[in-house]
Amino acid sequence: MIAGTRGRVVLLGGGAVGSLIGGGLAAAGHDVVLVDGWHDHVEAIRANGLLMTTPEGAQRVRLQAWHLGDAHRLRDAGAEVAFLTVKLYDTDWAAALLATWLPSSVPIVTLQNALVEERVARFVGHGRTLGGIGSGLDVFMAGPGEVRRTRKRGAAGGAVFKIGEMHGRRTPRAEAIAALLSDVDTATVTSDLWTERWVKLTANTMTSGLSGLTGLSLKAVYSRDDTRRIAIRLGAEAISLGRAMGFALERLFGLPGEAWISAAAGDAEATATAMDAMAVQAASMVEGGMSGTLQDLSKGRPTEVAFFNGFIAAEAARLGLAAPTHARVAALIAEAEAGTLRLGLGNLDLITAGTTVT
Repeated sequence: MIAGTRGRVVLLGGGAVGSLIGGGLAAAGHDVVLVDGWHDHVEAIRANGLLMTTPEGAQRVRLQAWHLGDAHRLRDAGAEVAFLTVKLYDTDWAAALLATWLPSSVPIVTLQNALVEERVARFVGHGRTLGGIGSGLDVFMAGPGEVRRTRKRGAAGGAVFKIGEMHGRRTPRAEAIAALLSDVDTATVTSDLWTERWVKLTANTMTSGLSGLTGLSLKAVYSRDDTRRIAIRLGAEAISLGRAMGFALERLFGLPGEAWISAAAGDAEATATAMDAMAVQAASMVEGGMSGTLQDLSKGRPTEVAFFNGFIAAEAARLGLAAPTHARVAALIAEAEAGTLRLGLGNLDLITAGTTVT
């Protein structure tokens, strides 16, 4: 990809993140192709365009929408870059599809959650794989052809999008992709993709599962004392595990990692600071934002929590460390997915049962 060009952009995965990015790029004048398996969504975009509703207002944009059965057209589509924006459990087949139909010169950016770059690279090759992190997006699908965002543009603090090469060096293509995404929200290049990934993973594990189990919006999770106290515990467990695995997390929501660990241990001053940091995040949101976990549970779909809290719990157990709050959240989400646990605030007591929460 060459800086300054406006070639075709492909997004495989037309859910909330894919639609927000695809719609934002199309609104900025880019040639966008959105490929997705949701038939009604594709047809709605084809018929009426994509309706994007954000705190800044609503707009309807036109972009190309293809069904998965059209993926063979990628071979001759003239794509300059492709973004992988599918659910984590769909990563393998989606990466294989891109490896099959995209020319080998096209870079592929993993704009997903969790640590998936090595997994994607096994299919498409390490040389064409870049990591993309989207923080503070807070988006959900309101229906076919309609995506909503509940976070103000540029309000998340720092760059919303961070693009990094797996080898850690800054490259012209990484710079070009970051410049491209700046048409959607703030973007930059990172030379430490893996630590940034761990920061994003930690943030996801602190809030998405809580939102899913309680039925609360993300704004509410960031605002309530009871959910924030559990989130602090989750954050501290993930930060401690990350350190043991070599991820030197410096700051999370503007605070150093040690502050979250001290807060979880009961330090009153650190707790107050951590609570305030989460309140600042809530202030940048509008009401109605649903976490991806809550969206999935509400629709009877599998969640990504096995790659979030479940991953933290499994890695901690592998290293002989403790992450009881993550293990509890993952277990309760599994029950909710199976339909044996109802969503509600009562699940907060189930999370803290058997764990120490300050």
